[in-house]
Amino acid sequence: MKAFTTFIKNLKKNPKTLFLLQVLSFYALLMLLYLYFMTANLSTAPPFLYSQF
Repeated sequence: MKAFTTFIKNLKKNPKTLFLLQVLSFYALLMLLYLYFMTANLSTAPPFLYSQF
């Protein structure tokens, strides 16, 4: 267990891994937002508009 906690502490000290974690978390948040907008039914157009095409 001590090896794991020291490994995590070393990761937190390294600026490259911190940057990588920030980039990955930002990417994950953007993907969650994208998936929400793609799957949510957010259309406010009236139904007759779609029947015209």
